[in-house]
Amino acid sequence: MPIPTPQAASFDLFPTLTRAQIDAARTSAWHYTFEDLTFPAMVIDLSSSGEEEAFIHWLESDSIFLPEGSEGANPPPASISPIEESAASSSRPRASSTASNASSSSSSSEAPVYRLPNLNAAIRDALHKYGGAVFPKLNWTSPKDAAFILPQTSSGPLHCQSPSDVYLLLKSSDFISHDLDTERAYGEEEGSAGGRPKIELVLKKYEDINPAREVRCFVRNNALIGVTQRDLNFYDHLQSEETRTQICDTVRELWEDEIRENYEGGPDYIFDLYLSPKMTSAKIIDFQPYRPSTDPLLFTYDELLDITETAFEPPSDSEVTRPRLPIFKIIESRAHPDANRNAPAYQANMMPLEMIEMGEGRNMAEFKEAWDEAVAAGMAG
Repeated sequence: MPIPTPQAASFDLFPTLTRAQIDAARTSAWHYTFEDLTFPAMVIDLSSSGEEEAFIHWLESDSIFLPEGSEGANPPPASISPIEESAASSSRPRASSTASNASSSSSSSEAPVYRLPNLNAAIRDALHKYGGAVFPKLNWTSPKDAAFILPQTSSGPLHCQSPSDVYLLLKSSDFISHDLDTERAYGEEEGSAGGRPKIELVLKKYEDINPAREVRCFVRNNALIGVTQRDLNFYDHLQSEETRTQICDTVRELWEDEIRENYEGGPDYIFDLYLSPKMTSAKIIDFQPYRPSTDPLLFTYDELLDITETAFEPPSDSEVTRPRLPIFKIIESRAHPDANRNAPAYQANMMPLEMIEMGEGRNMAEFKEAWDEAVAAGMAG
């Protein structure tokens, strides 16, 4: 009787992820498990603080005002405690959707006031705990598209030293809206089956990271299939075969020994690592779901699918030796298109400084009128 020929496994471009698998990529879900292998972080559950609705209202409003009392690393001298502030604010008018859309012709209209005293205090606690600077993100997403909004320092982008820095990044980011939308966060099927995502603000201790040592790693069907550098620049130290082999060995060892059996996000996921100077060890930066919203960087998802299907093909006597996984991609030439982009990253999310300055002290209706007048004056001149 002939022996049946093994059939090649079939894979979709993207796996079907459950809500639980997507939630496993939240920092709150994996940080404790890998605490010794990652950077310090504080997770603030907005619902537990009692300010989730107020936070979402502020974030989604048309107003460009920051929450009251958020300036500076320390509370304003005349401020009261978060509990007293919460009680007092209930007797004061709160910003509403009508307030943020007030007509510019109304001289009696007041600027909306947003109060998040508990969140202000929690952010300042994190700043104090982590030496005065944090790196913010929401559930899965960092506001890296808004890095331009803060003054650039020698410490690098997304360097927050006050609650207002954190708020300004979140308010200016298009990326973090992904974490607020149920269907975008979980997909149409999973999103319709549950409520809105729980909102968590993650504040990581700000570390002086060398982007040349960051890598992104791809796991499909419990196989480590690909690794790519995260920062898309040409680096001399990555060009030697010895260095690339060392990086792959380090990534593979960490994944096999620590991540594969302990990460609870299913068989398909993406994770980022920060390599030591000698590339012999690594720290976990983050986990991400394996889905289109996660940037494949030097890969395409079609390439990753081809690698996966090849890896799970039945063996053949005539088959040439398959490359050892993971496949490692780097920018191998200074002439590489990604290494020669003159345009800044996320340029479509940027706005002129004049636009930011013109928005100060105005609601959206007033800002629109002022901007239209400035544009008309510029065209007339």
